Amino acid sequence: MVTYGCLILLFLFVIIKSIIYYSRRKQIIPPTDLDKKLLKLINHEERVL
Repeated sequence: MVTYGCLILLFLFVIIKSIIYYSRRKQIIPPTDLDKKLLKLINHEERVL
């Protein structure tokens, strides 16, 4: 009985962690957008200096 209880808790833990992972997962940024963001960041740092 205790073993089944532990298995149920483990199963619930895995389900909850999976839901949290998939809800927080970010979308993959396309390479062109990534280049634009990096250039914007570099240009901003040059202005600050």
